[in-house]
Amino acid sequence: MDDFLRKEYINLINDESIDADLYDKYDVKRGLRNNNGTGVLVGLTRVAEVSGYEVENNVKKPKQGNLYYRGLDVREVANLAKNDFGYENTCFLLLFGHYPNKEESVKFKEILSNEYDLPDGFLENIILKNPSKSLMNHISRCILSLYSFDDNPDDISGYELIRKGISLIAKMPVIVSYSLQAKTHYLDHDSLHIHYPKKEYSFAENLLYLSRNDGKFTELEAKTLDMCLIVHADHGGGNNSAFVGTVVSSTLTDIYSMLAASLASLKGPRHGGANMAVLDMMRNVINDIGLDATDEEIVNVINKILDKNYNDNSGLIYGIGHAIYTLSDPRAELLREKAEKLSATKNPKKFEFYHRFEKLAIKTLQDRKGMSCCCNVDFYSGLIYEMLDIPRDLFIPIFAAARLVGWISHDIENLLYSNKIVRPATKYVGKKFKD
Repeated sequence: MDDFLRKEYINLINDESIDADLYDKYDVKRGLRNNNGTGVLVGLTRVAEVSGYEVENNVKKPKQGNLYYRGLDVREVANLAKNDFGYENTCFLLLFGHYPNKEESVKFKEILSNEYDLPDGFLENIILKNPSKSLMNHISRCILSLYSFDDNPDDISGYELIRKGISLIAKMPVIVSYSLQAKTHYLDHDSLHIHYPKKEYSFAENLLYLSRNDGKFTELEAKTLDMCLIVHADHGGGNNSAFVGTVVSSTLTDIYSMLAASLASLKGPRHGGANMAVLDMMRNVINDIGLDATDEEIVNVINKILDKNYNDNSGLIYGIGHAIYTLSDPRAELLREKAEKLSATKNPKKFEFYHRFEKLAIKTLQDRKGMSCCCNVDFYSGLIYEMLDIPRDLFIPIFAAARLVGWISHDIENLLYSNKIVRPATKYVGKKFKD
């Protein structure tokens, strides 16, 4: 069978290839990107705005980056949290359009905490009985399984989507953490540690408490993770996972199916997991030249990366550059500050090395390619997760846990105001047949 299929596959490649110039001939936007690098408009939103460049005479011009949640810059959203946990208030903001006052915040956190628990038997019958090598696949299956525990799962009216969505957001810490425990115990043959969520804990605190065998964490660790959740909560309606959710929900399917589709999108290495690529790259660099390396030694390594003669030979400096942000990524700025504070109790020399590498990589790219670029959110998020002793298996699931509220907010908005099935067209360029 394998020889036959391989032969037919080779014939397919030889006979049915599509020439790259046909995309330009028919003005087809590959990846829904315009030729000048800007995104093709596919919708309207009031949920979030990503601003990283300006367009003058159809040419992209670099600018300082901004990320707005319902009109509030993400830096202001982070600042509004003050010394408290801010992710729950960020969820309220994205879902309801304004930052909660104290009374609204208290009530919303109470509603969330009351939804922390899974249905009776779900842990034993759904999570522990079906471990998976991929936590993202396992989490998707858990979300789909919750459909069966909903008395009216196909009700997608606006209010019902908010009610169901809040319940699903609240359950992500247990779903993520228990999925890890199932894999660790049944596939990695280690001890099984199950903690039950604490209603007095914030979302970030529960993630650390549930995923750590001893359940212990510091306030600094929890508030650092809280910032990661805030900056990952949404990134506009055009990112792949949000757009996938919009496409799927436009068919009027249920919220569980929509979220499973977005989770499948985020699993892909082109969307989620870039911070792991950063960690791998930086580990190679540090192993080769050490934390005390000179700037010249760091630049030599950066040039080797660009020459496709280092790391994975891709020519990419992971964590540097972004499709939208040019001069700065506000998420990276917030996480850099948190990483520095956390590193003081963990590994200050490693943070200092990362910061030097960041600045030298940006300068080298400018010198060699004339590029205006910045480090992106992945450059420091992986370092933070490493300092928090979060296992790699949880890197993308934590991203997903944070982003669920964004997907839900865009889903509700599109169903309320666009309410058209997403059905673009493709141009046929294959063999011509006579009628």
